[in-house]
Amino acid sequence: MNILGIYREEIFSPGKEKQDKAIMDKTLSELRHLGCEVRAVSPDSVPEETGADLVLSMAQSENILSLLSSWQKKGIRIINSPQAVRNCYRKRMISLLKENNISMPQTWVYSLEAIEEELFEVYSLGWMGSYWIKRGDFHALQREDVVRVSSFEEMESSLAYFRENGINEIVIQEHKDGEIVKFYGVGDEYIKPFLASTAKPFELSEQVIKVILNAKDCLGLEIYGGDLIVSNDSFFIIDINDWPSFSLCQDEAAKQIAKYAKSILEEVR
Repeated sequence: MNILGIYREEIFSPGKEKQDKAIMDKTLSELRHLGCEVRAVSPDSVPEETGADLVLSMAQSENILSLLSSWQKKGIRIINSPQAVRNCYRKRMISLLKENNISMPQTWVYSLEAIEEELFEVYSLGWMGSYWIKRGDFHALQREDVVRVSSFEEMESSLAYFRENGINEIVIQEHKDGEIVKFYGVGDEYIKPFLASTAKPFELSEQVIKVILNAKDCLGLEIYGGDLIVSNDSFFIIDINDWPSFSLCQDEAAKQIAKYAKSILEEVR
């Protein structure tokens, strides 16, 4: 049973390069203990062909995803699939979550030009509320890619950054007060939530867990993580992404990912 692991590109791991590498290394180590043959490669060293029975990939760049798609067509099992990773590009993610009625704050996707033509006119007359402005393609690559704004001047400053960096699709999301909960998941059986403020484990209701599972299913994810807001009896998913670093539960998560991958590998073989 031969498994290939592909690390994430450093550009997509801002400030978490070591953590991202660690979860892959720990997972492959667990799989080795389960009797699998494993090896890992950097995104720059991915071969054109592979003899692997299963590929575990954290890569997110389109050139790697295109290569993985070609492997997938040849019958190689890939976790997460290239399409699932593409579904987590922010604009696509928002669209799929909306289509599947996933509980989330009011969220809009605009071109930069549309914001400048329409929203400036509206909000210059009087700003109301607090919003998050995010780049519309990838998850945050640097701190300025996701910012909270509470005034017209703050919005204008944020959009100037996107304009200067050639980011032309913008997501605007209504701010919700409440506890931020980080969650990590593997398949349908393992979901680990933590309070973001304290990193302490947090108990989720069956209703919230069901929504998380629906969200990962509509994106096609098998290894995933995200953030949600919990406030009294309300909850909202604000983000979900492919293969996080599992920084708050790496050792436990590595065992769960390895167990899941082994079960998939046995089905494939």
